[in-house]
Amino acid sequence: MARLPDINVEGTPFKKVLANTPEILDAIQQMDKALNNILDPELMEMLRLRTASNNGCDY
Repeated sequence: MARLPDINVEGTPFKKVLANTPEILDAIQQMDKALNNILDPELMEMLRLRTASNNGCDY
């Protein structure tokens, strides 16, 4: 059970929890947009998979 409620926003469960603090959600979305502009899509996907694996998360 999550400690923070999911806010009804479109996106991943991570983004729904971040929506509890809109300033943090906005910063994460800006970072994601910037990274998508400079990194290849394949590398971005590998980063997501590696991060999920390192944190023991299902992807």
